Amino acid sequence: MNLVKEKELCKVFVKIGRQQYSLVATGTNFAEDNQGAWNSFVASLLSAKGDRAVETVYEHLVNAVTEYNQKNHPQVNIKSVYNYFTAKILRSISMEPSELEKDWYFVCGAAEIPQPGNFVTIQIFQEPLVAVRQSDGTIRVFLNVCTHRQSPVFEGHGCIGVDKPALCPYHGWAFGIDGVCKNAPGANRGEFGSDFDLKNYSLQEFEVKIDENQGVFAKLGENSHLKLKSQPQNPQNIGVAITNLLNSVSPGYADGETATLPETIRLWLRVGYLEENIKQLIADITPGEISDSQQLILESLIGELKQAILTVDSEGLTLELDQVLQGVYSSAKLKGLMGKSIDYPEIAPDGIEYSESSARRQALPIWIYGDAALFALEVEHLIKPTWQFVCHINEVPQPGNFTWLDIVGERAYVIRTANGELFAGKLQDVTQRRSYPQFGLPNYGLEPIDIDIFYGFIFIRFTWSGSRLAESWYLPNLLAPYQLENMQPIGGVGCYDINVEVDYKLLWENFLEDYHFPMMHKGLTRRFGVSSDCEGINGMIIPMRDPASPSLTPIERQYYDCAKAIASHSWEREQELQDFAAQNHALPETLCYSAFCSMSAQEEIPMPFSLSVFPEHVQAFSLVPAGPRESRFHVRSYGHPLNPDDPNTKAIEAARLANIQLLVESLHEDIRVNYICQDSVSSRLFKKIGVFNIAEYDVAKFQEAIRLKLPITSCPRKPL
Repeated sequence: MNLVKEKELCKVFVKIGRQQYSLVATGTNFAEDNQGAWNSFVASLLSAKGDRAVETVYEHLVNAVTEYNQKNHPQVNIKSVYNYFTAKILRSISMEPSELEKDWYFVCGAAEIPQPGNFVTIQIFQEPLVAVRQSDGTIRVFLNVCTHRQSPVFEGHGCIGVDKPALCPYHGWAFGIDGVCKNAPGANRGEFGSDFDLKNYSLQEFEVKIDENQGVFAKLGENSHLKLKSQPQNPQNIGVAITNLLNSVSPGYADGETATLPETIRLWLRVGYLEENIKQLIADITPGEISDSQQLILESLIGELKQAILTVDSEGLTLELDQVLQGVYSSAKLKGLMGKSIDYPEIAPDGIEYSESSARRQALPIWIYGDAALFALEVEHLIKPTWQFVCHINEVPQPGNFTWLDIVGERAYVIRTANGELFAGKLQDVTQRRSYPQFGLPNYGLEPIDIDIFYGFIFIRFTWSGSRLAESWYLPNLLAPYQLENMQPIGGVGCYDINVEVDYKLLWENFLEDYHFPMMHKGLTRRFGVSSDCEGINGMIIPMRDPASPSLTPIERQYYDCAKAIASHSWEREQELQDFAAQNHALPETLCYSAFCSMSAQEEIPMPFSLSVFPEHVQAFSLVPAGPRESRFHVRSYGHPLNPDDPNTKAIEAARLANIQLLVESLHEDIRVNYICQDSVSSRLFKKIGVFNIAEYDVAKFQEAIRLKLPITSCPRKPL
């Protein structure tokens, strides 16, 4: 697509993004008005008919997608774009518990779940519900949020059988049709502590009434005087329609495929949406009366806007996007609002009773995932002081070589200077990016930032205090035999970035534990000896199964065969090395039949970065926060240079390609579950405090670090 056409399309999609936010404002008004108005609005959104504003924006979107398809391949389906567009609107409209208490909400028709074990999932604003027919014929309604790590338990519409539990897709916790927790894997081995009791982890239940038309209604609050209003027969089930829509736009939710929406379209829409959101927030603030929460949200939104612009237009070629930013910056009112100092006192975690097995076993409340005001505090207290992975030293080998990392609206450069040293600095403003790489002195026109190199990997951070990486890395001597400094990047499929609309903390917690492996990663479980009784994942060595599982897929078999072919020692020696590592926290030579993960000590530096070390290559994996519900997977693969005359070279290359493909598949499995968890943690009614298995030890340490750096996160209810 030529630049002129791209600029024109950019303006169109940014305008549609503004209209998208306007529809959020309209929908919020309908939601606060009454159920009938809300249902009509949602019905119009889903059908793109019945509301003039909805019809107009749909027409604009159709024209824009048609124009996009004339210049791009593969083409994008308008249905995919509109579903995403609509889901964003619905996810942006939430109701406080006090508002939800004012009415009964239609869940389903009794005829939709006629037999015991039948269930249907529903979305009431931000609350995921499930209605289940009981063995005695009654219907019960639960909050469809697992009491362990907040994944939805029931999916879609179906039947689990009276005597068969529903299994949470994340960790396999089992719940009966009565909502009672029947099993938590590892509980019978004491992996949750001696005081753990399954009875305390049943699904939250709501009061149910059935009207004369056999409509099932739920009361979502404590209002005992609430009366059930008469409803027309066979009302449209908006809750089911919303659930189906959200499922359809969650990558990998059903079929393991990634989202079909092109990143450029998604980000153009995002820029317009954020611009309008910022403008409306500024308009609603009375000068001199800005609250701490409003200021934090404003800072968070501006950072998101800058990040979106950096991502979609890294070279600064589309000046229209900088004009959007300049329009926000130029607001005289904004200048008077920003810069207020916010100093939160330490907030005691009232209402949380920690178990006798220590506070570390208790999870933080779910409001912390995706909250805009909190994210602004995280940027200052968690993200900027933390080391962020950029690249390997051999990706900037010569003087003048440079690369960059975009994080929370900042662009950080790493440059190999004329004397061969490495320098790191950040742009003073996003709009300056188009003037680079014409770097000028002093400091290349950049604001210097901290830089560190660990085993050949380059990291930056935006503050100058705190420990160096070598001081906080967990079991660094495991890495010594691999000579990581000498590795070279593996391009192509080994080097990629994936943007996801999920809070980075949710994503990182997923990668800090292996408790979910048996449920989510069948392939990893087939290939490696993964058990649920190991403490966390830092420095964890997991052996490849030998002999191999008979149920390996062709690509898994290829990796196994190649790994066996390039092994430099026996299986017995491998077991000796594993024992040596366990006793000495070091390795004298590389492993051939095992893989392990190595990262920083999470309680010291809660850094979303890990090295996955395999016999034939290593994968550097980091999570780059981009907003309260926006992150990027930054994945790079490295290996030692191969000698074309070495007879093992082809086997090593084949092992690398096979393993990289398998790692991509595993990543998409994680993306799937984290998308559905992000919707679940949006609940305002969830009251439970989760508990950690011993295999989630590093998640507990990560949360402990968050609690220490931001005590406000211990509040059971959102205080901002």
